[in-house]
Amino acid sequence: MRFCIDYRKLNEITVRDAYPIPRIDDTLDELHQSQFFSTLDLRAGYCQVEVDPSSRALTAFVTHKGLFECTVMPFGLTNAPATFQRLMDIVLAGLKWQCCLVYIDDIIVYSPTFSQHLQDLRKVFLALADANLTLKASKCHFCRREMKFLGHVITTNGIKPDPNLTSTIAQFNEPKNIKAVQAFLGLTSYYGRFIQNYAKIAEPLLKLLRSSHVPSSRSRLAWNEDCTAAFQTLKQRLMSHPIMHTPNFSYPFILELDACEYGIGCILTQEYEKKKYVIAYASRTLSSAERNYSAVEREALAIVWATKHFRQYLEGGPVIVRSDCKALEWLKNARDPTGRLTRWSMKLSPYSILIQHRPGTSNPNGDFMSRYPIQTDTFTSPELNSLEAGINILEGTNLLDDIRSAQQKDTRLFRIIQSLSSQRPLLFNAKHSPYIVINTLLYKIRYLNSYTDQRLLGSKHLLVILQTLQTAILKWAHDHPTAGHAGRIKTLYRLSSRVYWPSMRKDVFKYVQSCLSCQQFKHSNAPTANPMQLHTITQPWHTIGIDIMGPFPPTSRQKRFLLVIVDYFTRWVELLALRQTTTTHIANILIDEIICRYGVPLYILSDNGPQFISHLFNEICANMGINRKFTANYHPQTNMSERVNRTLKAQIDIYAQRRPGLWDKELQKLAFAIRKSVNDTTGDTPAYLNLGRDPVIPLDLIINQPVPDSPSNTPEYTFIQLYRTKLAHNLQMTYHFVRKHSEIHKLSQKAAYDTHTINRHFHVGDLVWIQIPTPRIENTNITHKLRPKFQGPCRLLEQLSPSTFIAMRISDHVNIGSTNIDRMKPYYDPQTIAPNGTTTPDNSSPTPVRRYPLRVRRPTRPT
Repeated sequence: MRFCIDYRKLNEITVRDAYPIPRIDDTLDELHQSQFFSTLDLRAGYCQVEVDPSSRALTAFVTHKGLFECTVMPFGLTNAPATFQRLMDIVLAGLKWQCCLVYIDDIIVYSPTFSQHLQDLRKVFLALADANLTLKASKCHFCRREMKFLGHVITTNGIKPDPNLTSTIAQFNEPKNIKAVQAFLGLTSYYGRFIQNYAKIAEPLLKLLRSSHVPSSRSRLAWNEDCTAAFQTLKQRLMSHPIMHTPNFSYPFILELDACEYGIGCILTQEYEKKKYVIAYASRTLSSAERNYSAVEREALAIVWATKHFRQYLEGGPVIVRSDCKALEWLKNARDPTGRLTRWSMKLSPYSILIQHRPGTSNPNGDFMSRYPIQTDTFTSPELNSLEAGINILEGTNLLDDIRSAQQKDTRLFRIIQSLSSQRPLLFNAKHSPYIVINTLLYKIRYLNSYTDQRLLGSKHLLVILQTLQTAILKWAHDHPTAGHAGRIKTLYRLSSRVYWPSMRKDVFKYVQSCLSCQQFKHSNAPTANPMQLHTITQPWHTIGIDIMGPFPPTSRQKRFLLVIVDYFTRWVELLALRQTTTTHIANILIDEIICRYGVPLYILSDNGPQFISHLFNEICANMGINRKFTANYHPQTNMSERVNRTLKAQIDIYAQRRPGLWDKELQKLAFAIRKSVNDTTGDTPAYLNLGRDPVIPLDLIINQPVPDSPSNTPEYTFIQLYRTKLAHNLQMTYHFVRKHSEIHKLSQKAAYDTHTINRHFHVGDLVWIQIPTPRIENTNITHKLRPKFQGPCRLLEQLSPSTFIAMRISDHVNIGSTNIDRMKPYYDPQTIAPNGTTTPDNSSPTPVRRYPLRVRRPTRPT
């Protein structure tokens, strides 16, 4: 006998336990390649869980013999399933996802061989015995080749619906009201993965539900012939007992998909051993808004939805998309995609997708919807013209094909590729060869010793780049919007972790040094006479700096100011465009965007702006326990956000000088570039220090950086546990490294600052940049913040004193007059950088331009 108690009132005031219940799909997929199954059932499982004495009074119920309370867990409590699932996960820890699965009180033991199955059963029995949990023998089934589990029949060949449940569907009479339609669809949708084109078939029935606003047993039903056909087809499909195979993660997955004006769907399959195996069907109808999409957008939506729906299968491995789908190709090749298509293309970027185009007549599985021709060349929209060219991060993605072609044409590399391709594939860490061929591309193997080197310097496989393509790669790593015109060291790190060519260090330094945009727009970092004060920060978001930039020219959304917030430990940057800079607005942003996301900082450092010294701002900080620090007047170097402002201004200048009204749309790409770049002080990227991982950048997608496959027989649960443990260990190690590295870097930086000045020597005939004073800017159409910081190149004509020269601007031969060397910096001509990075003579100058040796100290990394 089982008690049935009404606990609805108690459940309404109970704090829900959000402990996860396993997904049935994930549970069934884990049974791949198993040959023997056993199911175990606990004897009154809930009754083996004791209720805490302090909570027993809450479970009291009334009977004709008085008031009783439960000493063991009863049915009906809202947190009972989560409590029991947590108990079983603890009891079977180490066995779950290895040889057994548990869904609340249903346990299944699975093994590839009979002898292994006996050992696995013994392990499970011992674990249950140690927890004093007992089984009911009459409900246990052992060593079967076919087993019922969670409403499915598990076989050695695959999975199919439970015939007992599908027979119930066969006896289902034609619905007479909306409630009956809902019940039928709920029952059939549980087995939706077994029915191809489920959404399309069920569309007439789903249309009935959409037309009825108040479902009721008395609601009139507009039943028609289409509804009858859908009803009978769904019953017939389930009664045919289709078998779905479990996934084999050693082989790539195939998505066969298509879309029409009212629905999208796909088939997940695999092909190996000269056979095709269906893993699952999936489909859904389109919402009213989605039905207004163009054909291109519906096709793209089908790909995005299918990859998200089957994400647990597709991440980390190759994905083949078979369809007459042109949408993905359109996204790759179109120069100015709309906002929605751009977002979708970014969602697809984590997947390694290969398109195998098939016309509708050759794609009977995926082409369950009607086809529409797509003319991408004539697709236009007013929104396209408003996008900056730099927004299209997918432009030029044929670079990988160019690299492959160049490698094939190079005699030396082609011999290496032929030699490696004709032999047995090399191991990932094979040290007997410095090269490896992956997907017909030649990679150089790098051997790293320490953890930090392996993480910062990237994969052990570096794509070999020929001399003719080095400039194109340098542009991706330095000039691209997400690269942010970073400095020499950051650009070198970005490239050295992904590609290889000889003399890369020298080539990168020369390329960055000769970048005209950087020379003209970036500040010249001159040391100060004041000794540097050192401050120690021990953890992320302990101290933050905050500053306001602007006013800038108003954008289309009337944004005129920029709020910059920097975490002193990780160097993580938050950039927020503002319409106004009132204290209330700044305080709300600080609470919503910083405190609610990263926690309350111990210190906030700011200048003496009215927003930060107001009574309201100080009161908010005092209530939250935040200590205030202020920079000295006319000495903004104390605030780290001021240094970020200099970098940020230069980047905004580069990308927004021609169209200042759109500078706010570039902010997040600029913030991404800063977060992903290795910081000189910490020796690591702000993204890793704050997130525990490094985001993927477009350059990774272009060169198709290979990642070693994980063992296919390792359960996902184990990966999660290992990842969590490894992440905690890595962050602890990294934070220790950052604190040590920052201290060393600050001491070195202090010594450099305390030397007061660095003697710079120029000679007559040298080409230089000369700083432009702000008051001398004549054109008022563009704010001075977006103007070049230097003019030039200028030639030094005459030396008046050791620190003063007369200079002439080369472009118009205007005599600039006497100029102090404090306002000068050397000019580096990009035309003197040959494709292989060598320097060619500058014939325009009678006196060769002086080149100063670059000394870059690599940080010592923990081993």
